[in-house]
Amino acid sequence: MLVSATEVQNNFGKYLRICAIEPVVITRNGVPQAVLSAGSDSAQASLAWESVVEYRTSPRKDNLIGYQDFMDLTEQSDNRYELIDGVVYQLFSPAFSHQRILGVLYIEFWRYFQEKPACGPFLAPFDIELIRRLKVGLHEPTEDDINVVQPDLIVLCDYAKDINAKDRYKGIPTLVVEILSPSNRTNDRVRKLGLYMESGIQECWHVDPKNRTVSVYSFVDNAISDETIYNAGGDASARSICFEGLTVPLINLFPQELT
Repeated sequence: MLVSATEVQNNFGKYLRICAIEPVVITRNGVPQAVLSAGSDSAQASLAWESVVEYRTSPRKDNLIGYQDFMDLTEQSDNRYELIDGVVYQLFSPAFSHQRILGVLYIEFWRYFQEKPACGPFLAPFDIELIRRLKVGLHEPTEDDINVVQPDLIVLCDYAKDINAKDRYKGIPTLVVEILSPSNRTNDRVRKLGLYMESGIQECWHVDPKNRTVSVYSFVDNAISDETIYNAGGDASARSICFEGLTVPLINLFPQELT
């Protein structure tokens, strides 16, 4: 099905339903620009805008979805989405275990940062705008270099200066946490980890309920400088690299009675 970008923007929910049956090709001035299609990742379906041409680093020559197009689409929908390298990903309602783990993490982080008021934890949904530093070296960055993501939990430091007149945060988190699920494992482990590494974030946690592990990554100069995997069992605790003394007992995240 061929549909204009304007038509999709005006009736986004309708075409999300249609694309579950057949791909929707979005056109601009009659030229195909992207494909809205449904796919599956283990137990859940996922939706993505997929480019119909090869990706190139030159701004706006790649025919992917731009920042303003993304903002226009999200303003017309009650669903949650992320924009990563010009591709839009839908975020699905989280499972019980995801939310329980997120609650435990927030409490542990909140307790720690009560004694360090310069920083604090914040929960999704919370848009974070990031630009890959490697792309900045190729050309003068534009708004179409902006990626928009919603980590499950973030730690912001000295954040007052980064909140604009519309009460939107425009800075870079120090630490992000992603809780892996069947619908987001590839995105979080590959696409988003690379984005975090290249955008100035210092540390990322991957919490894996399925394998009962927490992977902690630290980044320096657009590369992983340290990686530690913590496995549930005994008195094991995940430890932050950036924040000395920030620890989370894995028994609190993965209690035996829930496995």
